[in-house]
Formats: sequence, structure tokens, C-alpha cells
Amino acid sequence: MKRLNLLKKYPHYYSSKESPELVEIENAKFISIHAKGSFTDKIFYDRIEALTTTAYAVQELFENSDQAFDVSVLEGLYWYDEQKYGTVGISHIYDTFPLSQLEYRLMIRMPEYIAPKDILKAKKAVAPKYKALAANAELFELNEGKCAQMLHLGPFAYEVETLKEIDSFVKQNHLIKNGLHHEIYLVDFTKVNSQEGLRTILREPIKQKRNG
Repeated sequence: MKRLNLLKKYPHYYSSKESPELVEIENAKFISIHAKGSFTDKIFYDRIEALTTTAYAVQELFENSDQAFDVSVLEGLYWYDEQKYGTVGISHIYDTFPLSQLEYRLMIRMPEYIAPKDILKAKKAVAPKYKALAANAELFELNEGKCAQMLHLGPFAYEVETLKEIDSFVKQNHLIKNGLHHEIYLVDFTKVNSQEGLRTILREPIKQKRNG
């Protein structure tokens, strides 16, 4: 029985050049947890574990059927409350305000046929140690449309340099940001001893800048 592999079905979504580029991104569904705080906090990693566990519980619902699928990679959206703090530029998402005020949405892409009832069933099925954090898992849809993106290689600490390249590319093309900073983790950073081998797509929704 053939299984759905989202990375193979949507290669355009899960790939990027090592230089800034413009792409058009389709609407997608995710299992997701929205929270606030620093990605250096232990609970950030606890939420990743709870989300991943719940994603596998969704997968289990469809095992031995013609809708069987493989769980995809972790992704994240990151932003600040711009009504409170003002607009945050593409290259300054992590150095403008305290990380304690950072909002994030951890996500794992799901097949199109996944429904809210499936997420609910999965949350009920996870082990007791995950239930408190998994209770916040929900089905989330994202339609980014036109984006600027670039593949970041290596440690997260150097992402700012990649973001500067994207920011410069966006400005040179008379574009402005039009959504939330998006990271796609092609390598599971929770399971490596060194960040040197990490491959992360940094994606920024954009739109044409108005004249005047």
C-alpha cells in the first residue's frame, strides 16, 4: 500500500536555493500549537515533543488505509504583537524586543483530508505525559502566496545574516513583508549534537510596495 509522503508530493514547498528567491506557496494544513515565549526555554522543546507526538497519533488513525501518510518535518512561525510593538523588519525578528515577548506557532504539515475531528481524536490518544500541552494542538491553515526565501545552512545563531540577505533582496525588488516569519526545519534540531549540519528554509511572505 502506497503511503503519502508530503515532502515528495510538494518538493517545491520543501526546497530552497542558497540565495534569495521569489516563490509562490500554496495553501496548506497543519497540526499546530500557538504559544508565547523564548525558543531557549525548556517548554519550547516540550511543546515540540507534544506536537510531534500528536502528529504521530493522527498518522496512526490512518494506518492500514488508503490514506496512510508519513509525518512531515517541523516548521515554525515567529512574530511580535505589532499593534503593541510596531512593525518588526524581516532582518530584526530576533533582536528587536525581548524573546519573552515572541509569539510562535509550531507546525507540522498534514494531508488535505485531515479534519478537526482527527486532531481531537489524536489528542485523546496521546500518553498522559503529553496531554496538557497537546490539549492546545489544533488544525491550522496557512496561505502565504508570494514569498521571498533562502536556505540557511548551519547554526541558528547566524540566521541574522541570511535574514539580512532576504531583507536586502526584498527591498531591491520594491517589495515589503506581508506575513509572518516562517522557518522550515529540514533537519531535526532536537536530535543533533551540533547545529553545523542544520538546513533551514527561511521564508517571508511579501507583496509589492505601493508607490508614493
